[in-house]
Amino acid sequence: MDLITVAVVVIVALLAHVALYRWVRFKVHEGAVLHYMREAANSGAADHHHSADIARHTALKEERVTAVCERSTGITRHQTAPDSWRES
Repeated sequence: MDLITVAVVVIVALLAHVALYRWVRFKVHEGAVLHYMREAANSGAADHHHSADIARHTALKEERVTAVCERSTGITRHQTAPDSWRES
């Protein structure tokens, strides 16, 4: 019985660690994307940015930028430009 308890605790701890790691990683990447968008807006750039441009300036992969932008509540898809994003 003690072995089962230890195994359950270890599994729960590992799952919590993975979930926390993924959440922190998302928040860091989301912050980098939002920072780029705010800096670009301050310099007079357009209010929307393509995933490839964001990836180039944030050192993230384009697929990761798209995934972060889709999941973020602070970023929305631009209606007319495909694969373009703007700050909410």
